[in-house]
Amino acid sequence: MMDAQRFEAILTAYGADPSRWPPAERADALAFECAEPDTAKAIREAAAGLDTLLAGAHTPEPSDALAARILEAGLAETRFAPRWMQLAAVLALSAGLGLGWGGASLEGGNLDSAAYAAAYSGFADDGYDYIADWVQEEAR
Repeated sequence: MMDAQRFEAILTAYGADPSRWPPAERADALAFECAEPDTAKAIREAAAGLDTLLAGAHTPEPSDALAARILEAGLAETRFAPRWMQLAAVLALSAGLGLGWGGASLEGGNLDSAAYAAAYSGFADDGYDYIADWVQEEAR
């Protein structure tokens, strides 16, 4: 069965109207109201007062100047975004090259030939085979 703290938490979060309460806890909350009518009434009245206050609150429409500033800020962000994407691509490429050369040096082989072999070993085109053969000849 639900206790007073959980009942108050539900009404504080969802309001006094039972149709807005979580369906999984609605039956327990209504059962708590029947079992503890005085406690539930006090909690529900406080929640109803807040509901009334929130329902009467008026949110002003933003001014045209504010809307223009928001749109301008959004456009400035989209103009700046491609530079960040370019920087991210350069950093990723640099990290990949650095890790590749670092891994090749750990193998104890020739750094240049190991790096070129690793870079071109995955390609199936004849042109890349020619380059791989040339690298091997240069390494000798």
